[in-house]
Parts: sequence; C-alpha cells; structure tokens
Amino acid sequence: MDFNKRLQKGKFLSLLAGLAIIPVLLLAGCGEGEKKCEKGNVLSGKACITLSGEFDRMPEDMLSKKYLSNQRPTEAWYKKSEDGKVSLSFVQTTQAMKDTQLSVFAGAMKDQLSAFSPKVTEGKVNGKKVVFLEMTTPDNINPGSPNVFSIMQLSSMNDKLLITTFSMTEDVKDKYYQEGKATLDSLYW
Repeated sequence: MDFNKRLQKGKFLSLLAGLAIIPVLLLAGCGEGEKKCEKGNVLSGKACITLSGEFDRMPEDMLSKKYLSNQRPTEAWYKKSEDGKVSLSFVQTTQAMKDTQLSVFAGAMKDQLSAFSPKVTEGKVNGKKVVFLEMTTPDNINPGSPNVFSIMQLSSMNDKLLITTFSMTEDVKDKYYQEGKATLDSLYW
C-alpha cells in the first residue's frame, strides 16, 4: 500500500474514532441537574427522600390521632425517639399544578394562613422549582402542648400539587430545623 492510501485510511479511521466518541461525550453530561428516582422509598415508590434512620412510617392509629380525617396526609413518617414531636408528611393531591403556578398558589395559601404569619421563599430542589412556607401554629389536637413549627414544601409532581411538610414542636425546633431543611432538599422523583 503506498503512502497516500495509508494516509487516507488513517484519516478515515481517525474520523470514525472521533464519531464514535461523540455520543460518549454527549452522554457524559447526562444525569447532572435533575435526579431520577428509580425505586422510591415514599409515595408508593414514586419519590425518593433521604430520611435519617430514626424515622418510622406513622401507624394508622397515630395518623388518626395526629390529623383530622379531612386533613390526613397520603403518607407520614415520625421520629419514634421524639414521641411524634417530629414528623414528615406527604399530601399528593389530584389538583393540577404546574411549577409555573406554584408562586401564585403559595400566595393564596399565605393569605389563607395569614393569622400564622407564614414566611414564603422560593427555590429549587434537585432541579425542580419549589416554594416553602414556614410557620408556627397551635397544636389543635393536644391543647396545652407546645406550638408546632412547620416547613411546607410545595412542588409540582407529574403536574399535580405535592405538599411535603416537615413539622416539629417548638421545644425541639433548634434540634431539628436544619435536619428538616436537609430532608426536604433531598426530595426527588
């Protein structure tokens, strides 16, 4: 084979190698930004969240004591070591909600809950828009108990409103506030 034919064959092989590497380079960027939840640990496997080992699924009898029947969450977890003073709940609604509508919805909730002076902030969790409402409310189930501090995270999961709430009584707020924020920040689907 003469030199020119070998040179052309070499250029052709270099071109093929270059073309073969392009998909690899393009795929290398995949997976960054939004995470995908393959086998979820909450909401019937539809979502993933990082829970400390101290969280247990809330039993039905505790759910019925802690939440009024018309306000019962889809799923709830609690810290056994704190006798229910710390909990995480999920309300997966059937209400259509795109992430572009979350701010308006949060504004309406803020107005409705104005007696509790909710603090509203917007952000992103694992690439998805969320709105947080933080507020302190009285414990209507156990009068005389410490008030309840809640961090509500509003998000759009599959174009439906998802409300994820980390709650703690005021007497343990200093101990669990940061854990609550970190837990909510770990949610993805």
